[in-house]
Amino acid sequence: MIINLGFYKRRADLTHEQFSEHWTNIHDPLIRSIPGVERYLVRYVQHHLTSDPGYPVPPGMDFDGFSEAWFETMEDRDALYAIPFFQSAVIDDEARFIDMSATRLMLVDEQRIIISGPGSN
Repeated sequence: MIINLGFYKRRADLTHEQFSEHWTNIHDPLIRSIPGVERYLVRYVQHHLTSDPGYPVPPGMDFDGFSEAWFETMEDRDALYAIPFFQSAVIDDEARFIDMSATRLMLVDEQRIIISGPGSN
């Protein structure tokens, strides 16, 4: 399993609420409308971040959200990203609410489950 993690900061002209609203109600439906998306994408998770008042945000960690895009293989990831609709609609939309210069991506290909209690997936 390959997990693509994306860490995002909102555009400077948007509030955190506007960023979250766009990500949830505009960007998410775009991803779900990609023709055949379920052939490539196993799971897509959005994490909308807010700081904990008891803990200061460390320098460089002031993201508004991060996503998990789960794929069976790198080939599946590459195939999804190559779909013309993804290249045009999805990528174009990212620039409408994300500061693309501050975006950070990581790939995780090994998961170590430490605790897996009842109801966990």
